[in-house]
Amino acid sequence: MTQTDKFHPAVKAMHGLMAVAIIAAIAIILYADQMPRSPEKFELYFWHKSLGLLLAGLIIARFIVVKKFGKPAPLGSEMQKTMAQWGHHLLYLAMVLMPLSGLTMSYSGGHSIPFFGLFEIPGAAEKLETLGGIAHQVHEIAGNLLIIAIVLHILAALHHQFFLKDGTLSRMFGR
Repeated sequence: MTQTDKFHPAVKAMHGLMAVAIIAAIAIILYADQMPRSPEKFELYFWHKSLGLLLAGLIIARFIVVKKFGKPAPLGSEMQKTMAQWGHHLLYLAMVLMPLSGLTMSYSGGHSIPFFGLFEIPGAAEKLETLGGIAHQVHEIAGNLLIIAIVLHILAALHHQFFLKDGTLSRMFGR
C-alpha cells in the first residue's frame, strides 16, 4: 500500500460509484416503505435488491482497490484522525452488514434476489423465520447506522474543506 497526498483514480471511482449506489438504495427503500402494497412497491424492491447485490460486489472490489493503491494519510489533529478512523470503520461495517443482512433476509424469507433482470439468486425453499428475523433487525440497525455515518462523513468532509481549508475535497475530487 502506498501513501500519497492524493487518492488514486481507481479509489476515487470506487468512492463515487458506491456513494451513488448506496444513496440510491437508501432513497428507493425509504420511498417504497411509505407506499401501500402494490406492484409499484415491489418494483422498487427489485431495484433496491439489485443495488444491494451490486453493492455486495462493490465492497469486495473496494477492499481490493484500496489495498492495491492505498489512501493518503488522514489530515487534521490526532483527535480528528481518530474520529475519522472510527467514522470510516463504522461506514465499512455498515457497508458490509447491509448487503449481507439484506441477502440473508430475502433468502430466509423465500424471496429471490434479483440482479437488474440479468439473473437472480433463489430464496430458500422453506422459510427460515429465526434467521430472517435476525437479518431483518441487523439490516434495520445497520441501515440507520449507515445513514448516520454518511451524514457525519459528508459534514466532516465539508468541515475540513471549508473551515479547516486543508484541501480534503481537493484530494478526493481534484480542483
